[in-house]
Amino acid sequence: MAASRWRLLGFDAREHPEDCDKTPFPHDIREELFLPPEITCPFSVDNHIWPTQFLYFPQIAHLFPKGNIDLIETDPDCEGGLWLNLARMQQRLSDNKRKAIRIAVELFAPEDATVDEFPSSLIYSETDPKDLPGQSVFLGYDVADVGFCSGLSNCGYTLEERDRLRPQWKNLINDFGLIETQQDALTFKEISDRRVPEHLPFWVYRLHRLTQD
Repeated sequence: MAASRWRLLGFDAREHPEDCDKTPFPHDIREELFLPPEITCPFSVDNHIWPTQFLYFPQIAHLFPKGNIDLIETDPDCEGGLWLNLARMQQRLSDNKRKAIRIAVELFAPEDATVDEFPSSLIYSETDPKDLPGQSVFLGYDVADVGFCSGLSNCGYTLEERDRLRPQWKNLINDFGLIETQQDALTFKEISDRRVPEHLPFWVYRLHRLTQD
């Protein structure tokens, strides 16, 4: 298999922390989902954990925290769950006067990975711009399946798993609720593959915040 590399999957606009602070995750939910339970509003590739501003999948919109009430419709080429064209995404946000954190999502995968391995249109789609925009701010690494369900923050931990994993991992996760280093993220991917086999395989994602123009 070819060596793995980072590839830019697309862009999104996520809930601003000021809005998140109004409705933080309750204590009991944080205890079950987050290894550092003191993080009230974590960042994640997972829309259920860090809500998006966009309506990517109308047919299952009722499953998301905001339902389909406030979400903005996307372009047809966003069926993979991210925007491919950053300028169009920014224009849609501006048209709707929406305050949000704009992010870029990268995937760590073999260079020759196909849709059979990563069953999403994002694996062969091309973004515009093709590369990570300059002045982007690194946020951290997430571990999630192909549908962006996070093994780090959305696959609840049993009491035994909390006792075993929390002492080590709470210090390897930053204030955003994301893993600090690539090697630790790869290690956590292996843990997630064993811990939550129904979501196999998990992938490592890298998140960046895009600066305002």
